[in-house]
Amino acid sequence: MLRFPRKKLKGEVVTPEIMVSAVVVNWNGARHLETCLPSLLSQSYRQLEIIVVDNDSADDSVEVARSFGVRWIPLDTNAGLAPALNKGAEAAVGEFILFLNNDMRFHHNFVESMIISMARDPNVFSVDALQYDWDGNNEVHLATRLATHRGVNSLSYPMVPSLYVFQENCVSPTVVLMASAANMLVRKSMFRILGGFDERLPLGYEDVEICWRAWVRGWKSVFAPAAICWHRVSASIESLGEGSRMSFRGIYYGRLLMATKLLPVRYIIMTWFVTVAGLTSDIAGLRWQRVADRLRMLTAFINDLGPLLRQRHQIFGAERGSPSQHLNRLLQLSAQKVSEIGRS
Repeated sequence: MLRFPRKKLKGEVVTPEIMVSAVVVNWNGARHLETCLPSLLSQSYRQLEIIVVDNDSADDSVEVARSFGVRWIPLDTNAGLAPALNKGAEAAVGEFILFLNNDMRFHHNFVESMIISMARDPNVFSVDALQYDWDGNNEVHLATRLATHRGVNSLSYPMVPSLYVFQENCVSPTVVLMASAANMLVRKSMFRILGGFDERLPLGYEDVEICWRAWVRGWKSVFAPAAICWHRVSASIESLGEGSRMSFRGIYYGRLLMATKLLPVRYIIMTWFVTVAGLTSDIAGLRWQRVADRLRMLTAFINDLGPLLRQRHQIFGAERGSPSQHLNRLLQLSAQKVSEIGRS
């Protein structure tokens, strides 16, 4: 995780002079940058710094980025999404940081709409946006909620066994579980206090994990339906099958980390049970590559177990309540209007 110096939080008043730093993570995505960067450069909100953090690409991404005059931060290796996002945050000069995937394009008023939702309450940590698929025919990311049962629509997935994230359409800004790292606006001051994204997460869960920790501190996430973008979903990690393997490892490790670091003990037990059952099933099916991926992530998790348990103790201090209390709070989030958030 990032190590930032602590400083006193202040409720920002958003004016046209407030700088926003957009951090775009890239990996062999030159063709995506050719669409993404012009979309950002044409935003109605002009105080916008654009940073491309590159995960050791082998294509001509650097030439594309330089042709648009944006900042370029190359990394020596592909360490994953969370470390790249943190590197961009370290370099950002803006008071707000906008984390973005490279396989996206944005409505002309996208950034302005995000800023408006952030400005309404100084206790808002992150703002989420409405995502459509690339053709604009389907909504692929909406307001996120938490439930102990599977949702009725396709935009539902298990976060850990017996705990689900589902999405629903909302026409006005509402408090939500989390903001997607594909289009997440955060207050840099709060992001620094939280220590940034957990860099042990190779791909996935980095967004829900940091938003969960923000909620423990009483810092909210808000969905802004007026902030519209279009997403080539998963296109940014497609590369000869390696992207799907990275995604699997990210989900596998992410569930173990989320349960152990942030959830009640019963979810830790269930997650471990499902983890061992999956490994046994892959061994029985002779799926050796999958077995190797599971063992790699299990080894990494066991090495991280001690630090995770210490962080769990630090996160849930005596004045902040228990994991069960915070889980119940997030399960009870309702579709409140932003004007009501300050009273929640």
